[in-house]
Formats: sequence, structure tokens, C-alpha cells
Amino acid sequence: MNVLGIDFGGTKVALRAERPDGTGESARLRIGAGEQASAVLERTFAEARRLVEAVGGAGAVGVSTPGVVHEDRVDLAPNVVGWSDLALGARLRDEFGVTTLRIENDVKAAAVAEARSGALRGVGTGLYVNLGTGIAIAAVLDGTVLHGAHGAAGEIGYGIVGPMSGGATPAATLEEHAGGSGLGRRAAADPGVPAADARSVVEALSSSPAAARLWQEAVDEIARHLITAALTIDPERIAVGGGMTAAGDALFAPLSARLRDALPYPPGIATSAFGADASLRGALILARDPEGELR
Repeated sequence: MNVLGIDFGGTKVALRAERPDGTGESARLRIGAGEQASAVLERTFAEARRLVEAVGGAGAVGVSTPGVVHEDRVDLAPNVVGWSDLALGARLRDEFGVTTLRIENDVKAAAVAEARSGALRGVGTGLYVNLGTGIAIAAVLDGTVLHGAHGAAGEIGYGIVGPMSGGATPAATLEEHAGGSGLGRRAAADPGVPAADARSVVEALSSSPAAARLWQEAVDEIARHLITAALTIDPERIAVGGGMTAAGDALFAPLSARLRDALPYPPGIATSAFGADASLRGALILARDPEGELR
């Protein structure tokens, strides 16, 4: 059966229509700053129709999206204006007319791909970590990805950094403090940091003590939350994906050291096998196997 996969992100949409033998057609769309969700959806539908026609149709659709997925909506997806106001499932069903439609959170979809054929393949207990604009994890238990009571398992980006009450400064979330966008905002607000986004913070590490301090603070906070997650499920391996992995050893060396120093049974740490395509690959897998992979 041919399938269609769609990965909605904060700044892009990735699509692939795929035949059973793995061949297919792919496309990527940019999401404009401030572009409305309805406009993004219409452009996506037009591109999807083109891809599906090119491969001779599609009998199932898998979709990954930021946020917490419910039957009638997606909560907590602030990066695209109006995304949480869409009846996403109904719009997708009306457009594609397929009986098999699977919509899942993007990090959980990426974990499905890593568990099926990537960095967590064959791992009984593992953890997928996305470090990018957003920060989240997905626990892999006996080859399936933990969904949670409300679909919100692993949303550690909402974890608190600093005092929760009584401080002069309101508590920040982990994502606001250490995610790509949050790190960029902190860099732009610090006159000692010659950087305006997360990438330029990394580029300035060797020349700017202030940038090095900002990066160390971010990695330390990420490590603290991952230590708690690892103590909860005792993973054999942690697979890390997302845009921050482009920092290479500047990320992996201190992160590995902190986990190794703190955990009684430190897990191995691996880079995502699929990189930026992990969520799309997971969406395709879920389209082919809609009953499996999550619980």
C-alpha cells in the first residue's frame, strides 16, 4: 500500500508519498513568520495532492505535529499561529478521504522511527531526546513509545528552571531557558554575548567567555532534566536528535559527562539515525502500522 507522511514543524512542513518498496516523492515547504495555520494547511494539501498523484495514490496517511494530540485538536503548539484552533483530524480526513489516518506528536513519531530501525532499534528501554527549538523526550519501552494518559508523556520542556515561587524573577521553563529559541533570546539580551541566536552562541564558544557561560548553563539544565528522566526509566541508551546536535562535541561531551557522573547506571548516548527526517519517517511508519508502536 502506498502511504503519505506529513511532518508539520514550527518553520517547515516535510512531506513524502511512498510506495511499498520505499521509493517515492518528497517535498519541503517553509512556514512564513506569522503565517496562519489555515494557510499552512492549504499549501500542504496542494503539495500533498501533487506527491500522491506522482506515486499513484495513497491508502493511508501518517502525520506528525508539535503539541499534544487529541482526537479533535492539538494542544500546546504555539509556533504556528492558530494551530491549536484547527480541527486538524477532521480537516485531514476531509482532504484525503482515507480510512487510515494517524496523527502523533512529532517527538513521539521520531522515537517510533528510532525504535523501529534507528538508534534505538533492539533496545528494550530507551529514551529519545529532541533538543531544538523545542525540548521533549519520548520513552521507548519494549519497542513501543510511551504515550501517557493525555498524550503528554515526555513534555519536559515545560519543566521549571529556578525557584518556583518567592524569587524576584518568575520561573522559566526548560524550553525557554535552554531550547534553541530561548537560548537565542537570552543571548540577544546579554550585552556580553556576541550572538543573536543559538547557532551563533555555539560559534562563539571558543572566543567569548560569556557565550561559553550561557551554553554551559543551557547544557547543565538539559542534563538535570535528563538525569531525572533516566532515573525514572533506567534506559539502556539515549538517542539525541534536533537542531542543537549540530553543536557536536560542544553538546555531547559535557552532556555525557554530567549523566555519567550522576547516574548509577549511565546509558550509552547516540545521535539520531534519521536526523531532521526522524519525525517524517515515524509518520510513514505509523501510516503503515496504525495500531502499533505507541501505548
